[in-house]
Amino acid sequence: MISIARLFALAAVALFCGGCYFENPLTERPSKDINTWLLGVWEHKEADKQVSSVRVTPLTGDRFSVQASIAGTSPKAAKKYKFEGWISHVEDTSFLTLRCQQSPGDIPAGACIFVHTQLLDQNNVRVRWLQLDLPASASGFALRKEVRLRLKARSLYDAEKSSDWKRVEEVIWSKDGADTSFTPLRNRTF
Repeated sequence: MISIARLFALAAVALFCGGCYFENPLTERPSKDINTWLLGVWEHKEADKQVSSVRVTPLTGDRFSVQASIAGTSPKAAKKYKFEGWISHVEDTSFLTLRCQQSPGDIPAGACIFVHTQLLDQNNVRVRWLQLDLPASASGFALRKEVRLRLKARSLYDAEKSSDWKRVEEVIWSKDGADTSFTPLRNRTF
């Protein structure tokens, strides 16, 4: 229930985290390796023409580094976030678990948020925030149980809080290579 929109946006913060974060992740460990299609810099234009951006880079073979700059009322009012992310499977569905490492104070360090990403094409992704009616202290088991129930009931996502993001910078990374750093194809300042 966060917005990599306002890749992922963890009003500006209302779409980013929607106030829904949890003390526990969906899965303690990644369910699979990173999805390299999610790597890059993604932008979302808000209704007021402000631009939010998210940089997704590989941290390891199964974890992402996610840095978000969520648009505010002015460019100087943008909020900066840093997350460690990984893919969590529940049933046959993949989710991105994001654990907060840094925020301006609205998301506690160590808190987790969950998003579902749908690749629309090579350079466009739709981010959906999960609707979970559980306390912040819910266990991973309880979170997965709620996700399963809502998937079956088709009530897991809030369509009004989904957002589309456009890739504006690509990141190339080789899991088998000796160098695990990333190489932007178009280098911009984030």
